[in-house]
Amino acid sequence: MDAALRIGVHQPEEIADAWQRLWRAVPGATPFASPAWLVPWARHYAPGRCRVATLACAGELVGSLPVFWWQGRVLLAGTGPSDHGDALLLPGFEAWAGELLGAALAAIDRPIERIEFHQLAPSSPLMAMPCPVGWSDRVEAGDASLVLPLAGANGMAHVGKRTRRNWRYAMHCVERRGGRLERVADEAVDAAVADLQRLHGLRWAERGETGVLVDPLLQRLLADAAPALAAAGMLRLYRLCAEAQTVAVLFALHGDARTCCYLSGFDPAFASLSPVTALIGATLVEAAREGDAALDFLRGDETYKLGWGATAEPRFRRVFVPA
Repeated sequence: MDAALRIGVHQPEEIADAWQRLWRAVPGATPFASPAWLVPWARHYAPGRCRVATLACAGELVGSLPVFWWQGRVLLAGTGPSDHGDALLLPGFEAWAGELLGAALAAIDRPIERIEFHQLAPSSPLMAMPCPVGWSDRVEAGDASLVLPLAGANGMAHVGKRTRRNWRYAMHCVERRGGRLERVADEAVDAAVADLQRLHGLRWAERGETGVLVDPLLQRLLADAAPALAAAGMLRLYRLCAEAQTVAVLFALHGDARTCCYLSGFDPAFASLSPVTALIGATLVEAAREGDAALDFLRGDETYKLGWGATAEPRFRRVFVPA
C-alpha cells in the first residue's frame, strides 16, 4: 500500500464531518450515501452494529464503505429505508472497494454467513469490485428507480402535456382557495415533519391502509435526519397551506444534480386541490432552477410517476456467500 494511503474502520459519528466532505466530492453521490442520512439511520436501525471502513490519502478521506451486521448478514448501512445504496470512492480510487470490504469484515466479530449489497447502480464500484477470496457471488435485479430527466422551460421538457396541464390546474385551484406552496425554512423543519407523519396517516387511512409511517423506526429516522439534512443543505421539504393549516407535505432529498422525492402526505379533505401534483411540480421547478439534471421518484412503479414521464433506471443486488 502507498505510504500516503491508510485504511481504517470507525463508528459513524466519529468521522461525520470528513465523511460529508467526501460525499460532496464524489460525482453522482446520492443523498442516501451521506452521513446526514446514515448517521441518524445507524442510531435507530443498527445501534452499535454499524461500522464505516475508510480510505484516507494524506489525511483526507477518499473512500468510505458503511456496513452493519444483522442476523449473520453484512449489509450496506441504510438498507431498508434507503432507495439507493453505495460506497463512496473518489475517481481514481474505485479499485480500493475490495480493500474497504475486507477491512469492514475484519472489524465484525460475529459470524458472517453472507454479504448483501442492495440497490446498486450499474456504475457502482461495488458492482465492479472483485469477489473476495473464499467467497462466491451473484448479481440479481433490484428495485428500479423511476427517474425524470429535467430539461427545457421549468425543467418540464419531458413531462407530458396532460400532466403539465394537470399541474397548472392544480396551481390554479390552490390560488383560488387562497392557498400557498412554500419550501419549509430550516427552523420549521421539525413541525413540518410532524405534519408529514400526520398527513401521511390520514391519506392511507382513507384507503383502509396504514402507509409506511406506521413504522416507529422510520418516524424516528425522519425526525432525526431532517435537521441534519437541512444543516447540510440537502433537505428539500415543501408544504401546501390552505385555510390556515398545512394540508400536504413532500419530503425530498438533494444529491449531486438530482433531487429525490422520498415521501408525501396530504389531508383527503383537500384532495380537490390535487396537492401531490402541486407539490411535485413545485419540487421539479425548483430542482431545475438549482441546475439538477433529474428528479428521482425512487422505488415503486406507481402510475403517477409514469404520468410525469419518469422512466426506469435499473438497480442491482450483489450477494456474496462462502465458496
